[in-house]
Amino acid sequence: MAALAFARFAAQHLLVLLVLTATAWVAGRLVLRRLEMGSLWERFAVSGALGLTLLGHAFFALGLCGWLTRGAVAAVVVGVHLLGSGVWREALRGLRWPGWRGWGIAAAAVAGLAPLFVLSLYPPTAFDETLYHLPFARAFATTGGMPFLPDVRVPVFPQLLEVLHAAVLLHAGDVATHQVQLLATILTAVLLAAWGLQASRAEGWLAAGLYLGGPIVVHLAATGYVEAGLVLFATAAVYAAERWRRAGGGPEARGWLLLAGGFAGSAGAVKYLGLYFVGIIGLAVFAWAAPKRRLRPALGVALAAGAVLAPWYGRIFYYTGNPLFPFFPSLFPGMLDAWTFGGTLPTRPPGDRFVDFLRLPWDVVFHRESVGWQPPFSPAFLLGVPLLLVAVLRLARVRWLLAAVVAYAAIFLLLPPDARYLVAVLPLLSLALAAAVARWAPPRLALALALALLLPGWLYGGYRIWAQGPVPVSVEARERYLERQLPAYPAVRFLNRSHGHRSTVYALRAENLFYYAEGRFLGDWNGPARFGLVMPLLGQPEALWRELRRLGADHLLVVYGVVAPPVDDPAFRRRFRRVYFDAAAEVWELTGSPPAPTPPRPIPPPGR
Repeated sequence: MAALAFARFAAQHLLVLLVLTATAWVAGRLVLRRLEMGSLWERFAVSGALGLTLLGHAFFALGLCGWLTRGAVAAVVVGVHLLGSGVWREALRGLRWPGWRGWGIAAAAVAGLAPLFVLSLYPPTAFDETLYHLPFARAFATTGGMPFLPDVRVPVFPQLLEVLHAAVLLHAGDVATHQVQLLATILTAVLLAAWGLQASRAEGWLAAGLYLGGPIVVHLAATGYVEAGLVLFATAAVYAAERWRRAGGGPEARGWLLLAGGFAGSAGAVKYLGLYFVGIIGLAVFAWAAPKRRLRPALGVALAAGAVLAPWYGRIFYYTGNPLFPFFPSLFPGMLDAWTFGGTLPTRPPGDRFVDFLRLPWDVVFHRESVGWQPPFSPAFLLGVPLLLVAVLRLARVRWLLAAVVAYAAIFLLLPPDARYLVAVLPLLSLALAAAVARWAPPRLALALALALLLPGWLYGGYRIWAQGPVPVSVEARERYLERQLPAYPAVRFLNRSHGHRSTVYALRAENLFYYAEGRFLGDWNGPARFGLVMPLLGQPEALWRELRRLGADHLLVVYGVVAPPVDDPAFRRRFRRVYFDAAAEVWELTGSPPAPTPPRPIPPPGR
């Protein structure tokens, strides 16, 4: 029975992945049917990437109108396939029975992707996923709109992936939202294969194997983080720009130029870091066209990227007066100071920064505590450094790929140390190393070597599945899984069951449980209910009670070992009554009549 239940659960989510893939591919092909492409791999990857961003923008438009509902999302999907009937007919006419090589590649792809798919079936528990990615998707899905969420760490952001999550959430639940990231990862790997195959068969398979062989890629493909989408659009932007350059930059290649700008803008619509690719694509196109005294290509890229970015950053500006909210407050004096990030990154001498820069290849594999304790990059990149150094001297395409990677890595040193931020250029590094290895690897061994390069990611996926236990496919199994992965989850569940949507809990250092709270959930490092207002009052029960009441809280959730109010103080017991406790956390109800109401801190009006 357990095997049958898992098979049914897996089949349901596989169907979500297939519908999402087919819809994105058809939407992209509808736009790109006249653009000349080479291989089937290229048509699938580029069309799928464009389709994802088109769907995201369609759902965004629905949200702005307040129409992001189950029916509207289903209508968009059905409409895409009705309009794409010609795409389907063309595809069916071109079907050919694959030979033994085709079946071998398909079997290898299924085997390589199996751990990623199984990992995607676990309930969401990644920190930022339940902190704000899924809360935004839930808010979009439940309201049908695109609300400003003042209780979230950052109440508005570039949110192309979250809108796609919301569309999936409406129809298939929170676990199914992982299929968006999985599809983005698959499309990136296929695009790398298509890109590399244009040089040699070995280079294509090696590039895809290097990318999918990274444990951090496997991790991000199966969670609600948005890096997979950022990686896809960034890679597609660089690829489209390169296709335009190889075509001579003439009018017949204008479609690739517009795609480069559109994909770069899509990367910026996923995450602020994506703006790097808007800049680098624009500079590259300008550098290629300037010697011929042609400025129109750079203008075309800028217009395409701006058209994609405008709705997302316009919405941010509408609510906050700062299109890069909450960053650069000095440039936008009208910014909402409640969300100004407290503190700054520790300053380091230039010499230390340079040493950190040189250490990055080692740190992302073996010294992960210095880069946010993320899963490691594939050790193949570290072993391949000597080959890259040799290839830089002999292969022009390796030089410019590495230039883009190194420039991005330098920006990483100005950011909080988290290896996730480096994943955006991992496909470019994979392609550069694949080109370097292909110079020495016999072509007949390319597929076998690519499978060997998949091994670190495959083993990591298997380890994660073993460590997490069987995929929870029932409500009871899901609850037990969440209890193991999120120790304070039972405390939130208690509030859900006892008060439901009526409770307002202030959680001390349990901000990542936001998604699982049915009622209002307060407490984070930023915002009107930030920790800086509450933590200094922990030793003053009366003042703590008044501040929590002012914020609207009726319960206080405390995680053991993190912060501790004076629970044994009689003054604390007069104002707080413990209503729940377990081995990880406790919940205190605020007692007594609330003080005279004071006007709440309003949600800021748009544009202020």
